[in-house]
Formats: sequence, C-alpha cells, structure tokens
Amino acid sequence: MKKYIEMLKKFNDFYGTESREEFAHFALIHTAIICVLTFLCYATDHAFAVKVLHTITGLFIVGTILSSIAVFVRRLNALGRNPKLIFAALIPVLGLLYLIFVCFKNDGAEHSPVSILAVKRQQSL
Repeated sequence: MKKYIEMLKKFNDFYGTESREEFAHFALIHTAIICVLTFLCYATDHAFAVKVLHTITGLFIVGTILSSIAVFVRRLNALGRNPKLIFAALIPVLGLLYLIFVCFKNDGAEHSPVSILAVKRQQSL
C-alpha cells in the first residue's frame, strides 16, 4: 500500500519511467479499491448509504484519474513508446485493452527472442 500512496503522490511526473512491477502493483490495488467500493454500493440496501457510497466511489475515481494517467505515461516512457498512445484509451473498449496490453509488456524488449534473432541475423550479414 505504501508504493500505491507514493505513486499517487507522483501525479504530476509525466517524464519519469515506471517498471512493470510498479505498474502492475498500482493497477491491481487501484482496481481492487474500485471493485470493493462498487461491491459495497450494490450490497447495501439502504438508499442513503448507496448514495454516499456512489459519491465516495465517484470522488475516488475523479481524484485519482490524473495519477492513473501519469502512471500509464511513465510506463509508456519506460517501454520507449510514444506517450501520446494514451489517447488510444479514448476508443471505447479496444483502445483501453490495447493500452493495458502494451503497458504489461516486458521492460527488456532488447532481450526478447525476436530482437535477439534480428541482431544475430544482422551480424551474419
């Protein structure tokens, strides 16, 4: 939880980098918090409590949106991708899924089997 709080505090750092472990940690905790709040909204029968929980959930999402975008941008920087790829999330479902898929890629792209084969092929020419 300490790492999650630290990442929330870096809401204005769009130029740094983010490891895959840090990104996964943030995504997991953030999703878990939203799921718990949403579950509590639907598990409660009292009308006032539901309104309060919906308000808390909404405020949490709005309050952490800038931190979430910053984490995605830092992760894209770490992968050497263009940070403008964050706009792919504006495409309703597929854009966000594509962005998440890209962000969970390995940090060491130069050590992937495809890139190693490409380097060996260039050396043999």
